[in-house]
Amino acid sequence: MRFAGRLTPDEFWERNRALDQQIRDAALSFPTYGLKEWTDPIMLGGWEWQDETLILAGLKHGTPGTDGPTVDVLTTVHDPIGKAASLVVSALGLTPLDDEYRRRRDEVEAAEDHTALIPIDGQAVSFVVWGGRERWWAAATAGNVGIVLEGRRYPLDRVALIRVCDVEPYLSGKNAYMRAFRGEA
Repeated sequence: MRFAGRLTPDEFWERNRALDQQIRDAALSFPTYGLKEWTDPIMLGGWEWQDETLILAGLKHGTPGTDGPTVDVLTTVHDPIGKAASLVVSALGLTPLDDEYRRRRDEVEAAEDHTALIPIDGQAVSFVVWGGRERWWAAATAGNVGIVLEGRRYPLDRVALIRVCDVEPYLSGKNAYMRAFRGEA
């Protein structure tokens, strides 16, 4: 695929506003979770749709590309173990196009490292955990959705999740980060 031309800043922000509205609308009926006691920056993570149905919603805690702590919380309608395994293998530098990718992903799924109890809205949920102290991944099913966590430089035992009913602070954080990244801040 080739892209030609550029969006003007006004065109870029108009498209961004439309996407923000799509996310607001979808967030009303799709559970998202954030860290209960987080005071550092927050922003929207990746959101994915399949056939106009939201299948993955991500909320980021921390600033990407810095040495500070970060925790990404993904809610998915798909298998959370498989999603976490894909993230672990991607961290190794492999993509789905690499011959080794599927074999390594299967190995990660089979090598469930250990479990940890993480509170979600005050209820302890058992998560499968991979990784170490500096970087870790965790996955569980809660209700009818999967939850995948990816943390860097943040202790897993400090993680407590709460349902996020208002995504506006996360949208504002994303937009502020994009303005700074684009040199518009």
